[in-house]
Amino acid sequence: MPKHAVRELIETEKDNARSTEEQIGIAHAMWDHDIGPQHDGLKRADVEDRLGLDLDHKPKTSLKHLVDIDIVEEFTRPGPDTYVIAEWREGNDAFILGEVTEAAEQGVEALIEHMHEDDPIEGDDTPAVADGSGITIRSAVADAFDYEPHAVEEHLRTGDPVDKLNEAVEAIEEEEELETRSDYGEILFINQAYRYRLTQEAVQMYEEDE
Repeated sequence: MPKHAVRELIETEKDNARSTEEQIGIAHAMWDHDIGPQHDGLKRADVEDRLGLDLDHKPKTSLKHLVDIDIVEEFTRPGPDTYVIAEWREGNDAFILGEVTEAAEQGVEALIEHMHEDDPIEGDDTPAVADGSGITIRSAVADAFDYEPHAVEEHLRTGDPVDKLNEAVEAIEEEEELETRSDYGEILFINQAYRYRLTQEAVQMYEEDE
């Protein structure tokens, strides 16, 4: 199938790029796989496998060039650009856009409750407790914030609850002897991935070449 017009455009506009042939390969493969304006598009990480290509350059490099000359469209799906997720929740409940502070505060309170459960019982004479060498939820969090152990609760409840929760969770997870409970965790901010597909202009060029 002739594909001269797209090849000539890429070779003319991107003649100094080292990825010119791979740009052409990506565009042609998108056409062959019907990745056009009505398609849901491909994530950058999926381009090589989904199109059956063996690329020497990063797909990001070639796609950037193709977007620059209107052969490929870069877009995101309808919806927020960033998703906010409470990692301890499941299903749709994990998406907390609009209730980030509330979810973080709930996570902080659950962490504090866990810390209280983990605090040594007064009079406990096990070696780790007696000599102060044992790592506890409280000591790990106190060290992370550089606060006295008795002041951890107040510190967690003041300021940005997202930052406090995330830093405390990281401190707990870094200790091999400790683990978080299932009712709290980090608040994650995940950017929606860009997707790529041929533009209408590129499709028209391919159709006219047939």
